[in-house]
Amino acid sequence: MTRLTSLNPWLAAVAVALCVQFPAQAQERFTLSIPGVSDNRLFTSAAASDAAGCGGKNQSPALSWNAGPPGTLSYAIVMHDPDGQKGLGVDHWIHYGIKATTRQIPAGVGAKSALEGVGGSNSKGTTGYMGPCPPVGDSSHHYIIQLYALDLAPDALPAGLSRAQLMEKIKGHVLKNSSVVRRYHR
Repeated sequence: MTRLTSLNPWLAAVAVALCVQFPAQAQERFTLSIPGVSDNRLFTSAAASDAAGCGGKNQSPALSWNAGPPGTLSYAIVMHDPDGQKGLGVDHWIHYGIKATTRQIPAGVGAKSALEGVGGSNSKGTTGYMGPCPPVGDSSHHYIIQLYALDLAPDALPAGLSRAQLMEKIKGHVLKNSSVVRRYHR
């Protein structure tokens, strides 16, 4: 009984420390979302590629997020389809150098040069958003949209980086990341 009583102050101290830490951690949550749409939903046809037979208008989705953690200087966006090219993957959108004060990107601007920051190189070798266009008859492809909060200045990286090159350049500079998943099929 004496041993249990002597542990109680220690347990109380641990409980207090945990209560203090959990609210602080909740405030640090960094969340990316597509306004008005829950995760893992189908893209609308507007987001699909405007290439022949793809059925879309090549409009990038609207994105919004809360502030990155302290030290965030810029953001990077990557949209990757791991199901594309028979499982080898397709990179649909690489964009970085987005200012730390930015919290949203309107629908449709990913394919336009007016989007702040720097365009990376998608799987077709072009910059800007490339909408989904999986083969007819394939099951729904998954499109993972990731947002990275970086400790790199907006002008720290050169234009035209592929996803692999971007990942190499930001290694050690990612403060937090968040992602959403969308799906599309034809």
